[in-house]
Amino acid sequence: MEPAHLSFQVLIQYLGLLSQAATVLLLVVLFVLLRGYADRRAYFHAWSNAWIALAVALTVLSVRYVLLPRLMGGPLAEDALATRVCYFIYQFGKLAFLVLLLRGTLLYVGGLASPPLGYVKYLWGVIAGVAMVSAWLTHDAVGVLFWQAFANVIMFGWCSLALLLLPRARRSLGTRTTAGTLVLSTLLWVAYALAFTHHFYPQLGIGAGAWNFFSGRNVYFDLILNMLLAFGMVLVLFEDARREIDSAHRELRIAHEQLLRESYLDSLTGAYNRRAFNEGAGLEDARGSFGALAVFDLDNLKDVNDRHGHKYGDELLRHFANILRAGLRSNDKLYRLGGDEFLLVMPRAVASVVEKRMRELIGGAPPLQITEPRLSLPVSASIGVADFKSVEQLEAAVHDADRAMYSAKRSRKRSR
Repeated sequence: MEPAHLSFQVLIQYLGLLSQAATVLLLVVLFVLLRGYADRRAYFHAWSNAWIALAVALTVLSVRYVLLPRLMGGPLAEDALATRVCYFIYQFGKLAFLVLLLRGTLLYVGGLASPPLGYVKYLWGVIAGVAMVSAWLTHDAVGVLFWQAFANVIMFGWCSLALLLLPRARRSLGTRTTAGTLVLSTLLWVAYALAFTHHFYPQLGIGAGAWNFFSGRNVYFDLILNMLLAFGMVLVLFEDARREIDSAHRELRIAHEQLLRESYLDSLTGAYNRRAFNEGAGLEDARGSFGALAVFDLDNLKDVNDRHGHKYGDELLRHFANILRAGLRSNDKLYRLGGDEFLLVMPRAVASVVEKRMRELIGGAPPLQITEPRLSLPVSASIGVADFKSVEQLEAAVHDADRAMYSAKRSRKRSR
């Protein structure tokens, strides 16, 4: 019978088969294009190969029912060599789809680039044997599908269970969609198996309702589930890529914050630098509050540099910064403005109390002891303090404290 004279039901079934084949071919194009975004994701490569295998299978089946009858001038006999070859390729392609689907799912669940899945390779020999035997023994496409039903139930069920048992932290919309579609596919093929049982063994009295419902419509159910499965797989890829991008963004943010902190720190003393003060780093606690600040200038740094070298002058600067830190509260901030000049910002403090405390701290500080050569370098610094009522007055307070510090330095020199 020519395809043009086929019954309406069979024609609808052929159209469904062609639609399914065309859709899977489009999915192959999509998955191949997405391979560029799936670097180091072996699971997605396995899934894309699965769709290629399914596309080959459906294309061959479409050729057998649509193209070959026209080329041969009539319907092909079920026992013809061309029919057997088409059934073998279709069966092998469909079972290869299942093996590759399983491999991709286990690769994803395993969380490795290429986990040991040695047992999967033995399935290739099994499906080749099943495809050959089923193509030789069956007398129509329904028989081929009957052999296939059991493999579909096992493989779809295995893959869905693997995804459903993922740890909660790895569950996502993509994995849930893929697992849900695989569960539906498993149930659908259980129904198909019942329908095929009725077709071959009507005397058993089971599956009649399933056969009547799915006959001629099964390709459309397969088409819908194929699209849902592909959608879930693509979601899994995009979610995986998004997690990688988010992780990279977090690392970049941490690195940026670390670089920013380092750019705000004086490499010699570990105190904040002038840039940090100018940009308000460390002044968060001073905002919306009052306080006091102190400006320090080491009196003997130039003398140490001239007599002993800058190496020991740097040691004296570090020693002085450590002395100041010993008297700080957690919200007090120390800045090195440059050279031998330091700034201390103390929120919710009073200048008179700060000045007394700092003079006592520096006056009682031990000298810097250097073992080789044997040196004892005293700590001497001039201090200027000022109050501020808000963070906006810090610049003016620094100016006042600076003037007071230089006044104290001049008085110290005159008293020598």
